[in-house]
Amino acid sequence: MSLTLRHQLTALDRALAHLLDERARLSRELARGAPLPAPALNDVLARTDGDFPAPILERVFAAVDEGCRRATEDLSQ
Repeated sequence: MSLTLRHQLTALDRALAHLLDERARLSRELARGAPLPAPALNDVLARTDGDFPAPILERVFAAVDEGCRRATEDLSQ
């Protein structure tokens, strides 16, 4: 793998981590005001037609949802 591709993958990983942190922060804000609604992941998955396998993407989103739920747990305790 070329060094340029490695740098691009690293940049994407950092961006993903940042976006996941932002999603958790928004979930915490939402949880403060009202019960957290179920995300509309079916719509997101239905509109995805990229190279990433849909069944694995579904598991990724399930893990993201779980992480966001856990980030909000301390608000209810």
